[in-house]
Amino acid sequence: MDSKGTSWLLRTGTRVSAAFCRDMPQGARIMLLAMLIGTLSGMAAWILKWTIGGMCSYFVGYERGVGPYWYVFFLPFIGIFLAVAYQKYIVRSSLEHGTDIVARDIAEGQYKMRVGMCYQPIVASILTLGFGGSAGAEGPVATVGSALGSNLSRLFNIDPDMTRMMIGCGAGAGIAGIFKAPIGGVMYTLEVMKMKMTTLSVMALIVASLCGALTCYVLTGFSFDVKFLPSSFFDPHSLGWVALLGLFCGFYSIYYNKITAMLHRLFAGIRNRWLRASCGAAMVGLSLLMFPCMYGEGYGTVTLLMNDETMTFIRGSLFEDEAVSALAFILLAFGVMLVKVFATIGTNSAGGVAGDFAPTIFAGAFCGVMFAWTMNYAFHADLSVGLFALFGMAGAFSGIIRAPLMAVFLVAEMVGNGFGFILPLAVTAAVSYVTVRLFSR
Repeated sequence: MDSKGTSWLLRTGTRVSAAFCRDMPQGARIMLLAMLIGTLSGMAAWILKWTIGGMCSYFVGYERGVGPYWYVFFLPFIGIFLAVAYQKYIVRSSLEHGTDIVARDIAEGQYKMRVGMCYQPIVASILTLGFGGSAGAEGPVATVGSALGSNLSRLFNIDPDMTRMMIGCGAGAGIAGIFKAPIGGVMYTLEVMKMKMTTLSVMALIVASLCGALTCYVLTGFSFDVKFLPSSFFDPHSLGWVALLGLFCGFYSIYYNKITAMLHRLFAGIRNRWLRASCGAAMVGLSLLMFPCMYGEGYGTVTLLMNDETMTFIRGSLFEDEAVSALAFILLAFGVMLVKVFATIGTNSAGGVAGDFAPTIFAGAFCGVMFAWTMNYAFHADLSVGLFALFGMAGAFSGIIRAPLMAVFLVAEMVGNGFGFILPLAVTAAVSYVTVRLFSR
């Protein structure tokens, strides 16, 4: 749609919405708008999940037999190059790190987002993740939700202050939809975006996040991305091991953030966009060749780890025939942890469009698995590998994103039945966060 068509649509929609909402109290108008933003954000999350899930299943479905899957090296070149071409020749604007751009615009008081931002990040993310990008879909969905909040506020004749709040509601609804975690969406807007909100705004944020999460939950067949069937209950006597896991996740988070900063500087120094895309795609391709389990968001692998099917993560990798002992599996899990950050930044900073949250959850699951394996191997600790994978997800998210409250609630919600483990999740997240704050700037 050209700019004239877009302007006509906005003017017409503004007149219609003004007539519809003329006699409606402001509170009712805000809640109606929050419901609409949340529902549309949830639908966007479902479209993204359905498309990326189908492409990932086709390219790296584990029914394909014995690896290595040599072809996965070339798929990121297709995805990242298509995403770069889409941004350069069709969108004519960068869609990378969209949530950072939204946060900057809010800080500068710029609340008008292009109509195209309501769908363009989804297209770019499908190209990026469907063809091998190793990152998450939450960043593009949060950007789309923010754009929906901005543009629908104009249609509903909302004042600038409330428009800013609706942008935050849209971002939270996008996060809630993609993770099916309404409290996690609320925490994203309050803790990560750090938006100051009134009572009415917080209520609107809760409504939008609930609508986003429930819409995606219904459209995906009332299922969660990570299906968790705990094989044991949490033993309070193992709380000391949980605290040690939090310490381990904290130091891993420091490593992850330092490598992230280094790679950001590296890619920022490459001026030619095609050369930058080639370097990023090669980095992602090599990572996938070593560990195909890192393809896409990786929730299938996380599900297997949490349900004690831990040996499957090396299927199709270069090391499939080498893992013959417990020590070998520990070293390979450690290798996945080290390599994941390279695959993620190679996806996000070389021209691809994706998010940063899902990779921390993936890496955290491996932190928990490796920690439990190591303690069981070295000290005969008899720790539940599946449970520690769950706790590690909260620990890595808390340390890397530096959002402990969001980490606890997001992980508990996204597995569907994680609130029974709220205490160890909170301990892991808190220790990891404190460790990062103490040992890094």
